[in-house]
Amino acid sequence: MNSMFCEKCGQETEHKEIIKQKPSKYGKSKKEQFKAFLDGFFGGVASPVGASLDLIDRYEVCTRCGHKTLKNQGDEFQ
Repeated sequence: MNSMFCEKCGQETEHKEIIKQKPSKYGKSKKEQFKAFLDGFFGGVASPVGASLDLIDRYEVCTRCGHKTLKNQGDEFQ
């Protein structure tokens, strides 16, 4: 954990980092799920590292109040 300024608390507090999967841009039907599988499969073949980073969001969470801040920074998260 690292110490950072929390916008909600208004002071320096401990923060932890969490990683969550982004919601799918595909629907819930079997056809849409198959499209999602193919997109992930072929995206992973072309770039195994880049494909997985496109599917996650990185957050920093205040351990005092629970305020989440999205921290997708750099080209790897675009």
